[in-house]
Amino acid sequence: MPEERRKVEAKIKKLLKELSIAQQCSLSEISHYGYTLSFVRQTPDGKLAVVQMDDAAITIDEEGEIDHNSTIKIRH
Repeated sequence: MPEERRKVEAKIKKLLKELSIAQQCSLSEISHYGYTLSFVRQTPDGKLAVVQMDDAAITIDEEGEIDHNSTIKIRH
């Protein structure tokens, strides 16, 4: 189990490097509520961080704006 945990932590570290400072600050704020970074998507408007808690998904744009009503579709 510890090896899998290390893999997840390494993946998250790699994703964090892709985020802007504003995205990292916003992520830090909402992570206290249990949200975790799932992936980063490149869009025409820049990188979009997709953050999840259970089945809820929110996004953070490059300016650090959090969208709690994101229309992003998550495949399971």
